[in-house]
Amino acid sequence: MNLMRYNDIAKYGFLAIEKHEPTTIELPSKQEISSSSNATNTDKHTDLGGIMIGIAEQVYSVVLLSLFFLEVQVTGFIPYVGKTLNFLLLSWMYAYYCFEYKWNLSGLSLDKRLDFFESNWAFFAGFGNPCVLAAFFFSPLVSYGVMAILFPLFVLTAAGSDADKLITSQRRKWKGAGLGRLPIFYAADYLS
Repeated sequence: MNLMRYNDIAKYGFLAIEKHEPTTIELPSKQEISSSSNATNTDKHTDLGGIMIGIAEQVYSVVLLSLFFLEVQVTGFIPYVGKTLNFLLLSWMYAYYCFEYKWNLSGLSLDKRLDFFESNWAFFAGFGNPCVLAAFFFSPLVSYGVMAILFPLFVLTAAGSDADKLITSQRRKWKGAGLGRLPIFYAADYLS
């Protein structure tokens, strides 16, 4: 039931950002925007074969994220570094869940999602941190209450953001300098 509400929240945020483009930040040129929207539109599945691929992608995504969740749980039991790894992996997991609503609505394929996520791992670790901080520092009852408030706000923030365009435009300014790609989902992908 909550997933449907989160999907509605993401859908309304996504539609609102399409209607009101921000003008106070530097956006990519019109050519870059049209090429990225064309790339997004080509990912949408319209024929029967495309629909079957879309369903298979969703099933694979569920299996991949379930195995990643299992990986997150197991890392919590590793001595000394387990809690730190668990915190980092949970941050990525919450960030991915928040942005997945937007990516589903925009029709972005799973391989492009994972590539973008793993290429911008530092951004997503920071984005997911507040959700995980609540779980780590409060009692379970309080952390569930805080998460009930934070998670929908983060889904709305992710759905309404232009993070992909802003990150891409900043990377062009940096001329490719960055932290590099980190294979976060490697183990889950391999097991899938």
